[in-house]
Amino acid sequence: MLVRGWTAATAFTALRTISQRTNVKLRDVAPVVVAAGSHAEASTVDAETSSAVLDQLRQHVLGSAFDTPAEEDEPKTG
Repeated sequence: MLVRGWTAATAFTALRTISQRTNVKLRDVAPVVVAAGSHAEASTVDAETSSAVLDQLRQHVLGSAFDTPAEEDEPKTG
């Protein structure tokens, strides 16, 4: 939230999206994201889960997928 300047609702949406794309419970996604931000290791989840969540975090959050307004995702007419 702090780095991206997101509201709590936007941050939660990002967590939920990562959870859905990785098929990992939200309660397991959050500690991985927090640990990544603090350069620590998420000790509550296994390495495979952590790796999957971090891959999605890199691709879809840090890769600015959440910065694109919804209108730009729709095909343009005219």
